[in-house]
Amino acid sequence: MRTGPVWLFAPANAARKAQGALASLADVVVLDLEDAVAVSEKDAARAALAELALLPRRGTLCVRVNAAGTTLCLRDLEAAVRAGADGVMQPKTETAAEVGAVCWALAQIEAAHGRTQPTALVPLIETARGLSNLDRIDWVRRVRRVAFGSVDYALDLQLSGTAGTEAVTAAEFAIVRASRAIGLDRPIGGVTLEARDAALCARDARRARELGFDGKLAIHPAQIEPIQAAFRPAAEDVAWASEVVEAFAAAEKLGSAAILVRGRLVDYPVLAQAERLLARAGNAAR
Repeated sequence: MRTGPVWLFAPANAARKAQGALASLADVVVLDLEDAVAVSEKDAARAALAELALLPRRGTLCVRVNAAGTTLCLRDLEAAVRAGADGVMQPKTETAAEVGAVCWALAQIEAAHGRTQPTALVPLIETARGLSNLDRIDWVRRVRRVAFGSVDYALDLQLSGTAGTEAVTAAEFAIVRASRAIGLDRPIGGVTLEARDAALCARDARRARELGFDGKLAIHPAQIEPIQAAFRPAAEDVAWASEVVEAFAAAEKLGSAAILVRGRLVDYPVLAQAERLLARAGNAAR
């Protein structure tokens, strides 16, 4: 599943919002069947998926289903596969059994509908139990990354704040570290609830990038540009990285693997950082 820094939520039963999200510059559009949809509207939201999936879109299509422990999840998964969604986001993920059950259900539904490309699964870590079990889950190939539900996590721990608080930051770092330890791609950070505060969203996005996240969940199209800008390498950083790669290649030919670039020591670890930054810049440009 192709991804990027902005994962924009939109309720599947709200046609204007969903269509706007699909037409936006978001890298991933997450059509929501869970928290943004009233219980009385669940059937209507599922039915809307098929029509929304036919609309032209720039980004990847993901569907947030209801939690695995609910009676709604199986019907949500079927609706997502029928709509041809690239991925499914599984909220309130807490155990390996839940992940296994959802993967099994997806495999059966895909087979029944003749789908040969596996639907990606993105577990949403939103509770203390889910965080505690993160590095114990036997991840399967359809799971490449997790996302952090910071608001529900704060609710679960009865915290007074979300982004930037000491407890939430500790959880964010634990998710980044666990993802690395078990071989997953870098995770996706939580939302900024102040939908139209671009400065705050940009600050939260820069903080998420510095913590090691590879993107951020968004709740409003106004958050797309600040998030993308925060995850886009600065021009001066790209220039520095290019200089490092060029200088190191020349030095290596002469048998040296430790040089100074602009007065700063460059060895193999620093070279790897420069190459990673250039790769990120290339992805952002695409």
